[in-house]
Amino acid sequence: MARSVDNKAGDVRHWPSAEDSLHVLDLPQLWQKPSADEMMEVLRDLRQAPDGFQDSGEVAAQEGSIQEAGIPAYLTSIIASKLVWIDDEDARESIWELASLRLSERSGRTAMPAMTRTFDIAEGLAIQLHEPSLVGDNLGLKTWASSLLLSKQLQRLSKYLPDTTSVLELGAGTGLVGVSAACLWHTSVVLTDLPEIVPNLEHNLGLNRETISSWRGNATAMPLDWSDLSSAPTKDEEKYMIVIAADPIYSPDHPPMLVDTIARWLKETGDARVVIELPRRFHYTGERAHLEDLMRQAKFEIVVQGVESGYDDWKDESGHQAVVECEYSIWRRNDKC
Repeated sequence: MARSVDNKAGDVRHWPSAEDSLHVLDLPQLWQKPSADEMMEVLRDLRQAPDGFQDSGEVAAQEGSIQEAGIPAYLTSIIASKLVWIDDEDARESIWELASLRLSERSGRTAMPAMTRTFDIAEGLAIQLHEPSLVGDNLGLKTWASSLLLSKQLQRLSKYLPDTTSVLELGAGTGLVGVSAACLWHTSVVLTDLPEIVPNLEHNLGLNRETISSWRGNATAMPLDWSDLSSAPTKDEEKYMIVIAADPIYSPDHPPMLVDTIARWLKETGDARVVIELPRRFHYTGERAHLEDLMRQAKFEIVVQGVESGYDDWKDESGHQAVVECEYSIWRRNDKC
């Protein structure tokens, strides 16, 4: 259905229906002195925030009401304008704030503001995650495609895992994998990450507390620095039957630290398992190979492995969501190696 908005002059501006595609020139232009209400409505319509990981072509086909070409320049012109025809100072501030927000959404994931979004993992299981604005190199504050892919695999992979489980997640980030495991495996999961990541991790556990409980799971969070040996368990009963990690490698130092941490925290039993998901990033080819070598040196062997593809929430050179190829593997101890 087409919608119409009264502008300041009293004219009625008719908008194309949802099936049509608006051009930037169809939007209220500053020379027309549109009302504050009209500008606020348009700026709300221009919201562009990732609410999932899928190809942008699919998103465009679903939403497709405003062409993106020219929108950044349009938003910049609003921010630069004094909006002198709008008498309400608070309204002007709100317009500038919304226009700045819409512009930041188009400047890449690192420029986006804090957001809370929902991830559909399995039938009846939707997980809410809060992602603060990315500051510095705090990559754990973002949900990565590898975490979503692994979360959706957990139900299928459970046939390779022990029935009665205690689970430790390393580098939990925003908590998607750990929360998914608690729900889909109906078990207790301890999600860990660096101390600066844990407050948001605990916040996300709070957002999903009722969901986790309804799936007969339990999840807690605690800080765990892989380089700190003081917190390592000294008794086997303090260790875990499953250790899980998604996208845990960002430097050459990480493979040995990860393997050492796994070896310290995984139970000393043949049916204990390690679940790892790694994106196949070109610049980390050596680190992935090093990790596999170190796992074998630590007397682990692969039970099952595979490759899968999905989308991340940043765009490639063609303007589509970037395709991410990931490899997953499940390992077990093998003292005969």
